Amino acid sequence: MEEFLKTEKIYTISELNNAIKQIINYEFPDYLWVCGEVQDLRIRENKKHIYFNLVQKHPEVDEVLAKAKAIIFETTKPYLETRLKGKSLSSFLKNGIELKVLVKINFYPKWGEYRLEVFDLDPVYTLGKIAQNRERVLAELKREGLLNRNKELTIPLVPLKIGLITAYNSAAYYDFLSELKKSRFSFQVYFFDSHMQGKFVERDLIRALNFFNSLGKGELDLIVITRGGGETSDLAYFDLKSIAKEVAHSKHPVISAIGHEINVSILELTSHSFFKTPTKVAQFIIERVREFIQNLGDIQSLVTERGKIILERNKKDLQLKTSKFFNLVQSYFSKENSKLIEVKSLLYSKTLERLKSFSLNLENFFEDMSRRVESNLKGKKESLTHQEEKLRLLNPRNILKRGFSITLKDNKVLKDCKYLKKGQILKTILYKGKIISQIESLRRENEEGD
Repeated sequence: MEEFLKTEKIYTISELNNAIKQIINYEFPDYLWVCGEVQDLRIRENKKHIYFNLVQKHPEVDEVLAKAKAIIFETTKPYLETRLKGKSLSSFLKNGIELKVLVKINFYPKWGEYRLEVFDLDPVYTLGKIAQNRERVLAELKREGLLNRNKELTIPLVPLKIGLITAYNSAAYYDFLSELKKSRFSFQVYFFDSHMQGKFVERDLIRALNFFNSLGKGELDLIVITRGGGETSDLAYFDLKSIAKEVAHSKHPVISAIGHEINVSILELTSHSFFKTPTKVAQFIIERVREFIQNLGDIQSLVTERGKIILERNKKDLQLKTSKFFNLVQSYFSKENSKLIEVKSLLYSKTLERLKSFSLNLENFFEDMSRRVESNLKGKKESLTHQEEKLRLLNPRNILKRGFSITLKDNKVLKDCKYLKKGQILKTILYKGKIISQIESLRRENEEGD
């Protein structure tokens, strides 16, 4: 090992990289065709060149097996656009498409990396790959039961609440709205501004569909996705499976008009219905509302005519029933009137009999009351006479008449001399007359005196 280290040449990075460049130039001295999928595409207005990566993916899973950087110089762009029959590279090149390009390998020793310089491309190969990818996506959607899922939804009879997905201020935007306005129906259009070409199509369409599907069925009747005409290569974005799945899973019917007479995108095939222009979509919706109104008019006329027939039939039936009812009522009241007369007569006789009985009882009651009152008055009179006699006997004048007298001190009757004193003035009342006296001496109970 030590002998090997002594004899082995030591390379600098520059020498190593230059050696690699020579090997690559020796191995690949000429142009070669390379195929791969475009990723990380960078086309900018302020940049002269176009940068992207070409990758090789696993045939069954979404996994990158190899990657190489590629560049299209500004000087090559005009030639490539002639190969595309006047189409711009910016409209043809898109992330995700398969390219077959003629390249020259250029290794840069300074950075230790190589880049594929594109000098030509095969548009037929790319379009063929797009077609193959389209058929694959359609087969997958059919296998997963998504191709006709949105078609199973029912468009409301009066679709007045519409979610519109298109580019603001575009021809499709104005064509659709102006057609609705001409109808003079009360449409409510909820608009979502979306890119309809370029790399943001997928992002914007998925965002728009998610937004409209967050609304309830009562808030929205259907979704319209539309745009004006454009390059055929622009349709690649509308063939993406991610967009088709969002359309298939939409809870609202989706109507699309991508604007190509010949090519029908996968988005359109997945939609509930599709038309070629935004004006045709608007006319379809307007006609549906108009048909409903026309049907309402026809139904109203039919209901009116049938109503008249039913009313006439019921009128005759009602007249017959009224006549029968009148006869039944008349018979019923006649019978009830006879019963009422009988009840009235019976009630009169019973009432008269009860009144006579009450009258007799009342006379007996009055006689009994008279006797009791007379007896009671007599007893009360005798009691009063007796009381009067007692009062007469108890009258103080009668007592005084028998020789008794009443002695007063300070106009109060004396019953005891206990509190009397010598010299006090007394008044004595006799049957006839009064005596005023002064106490000279006192003799109380249990005292002996003269």
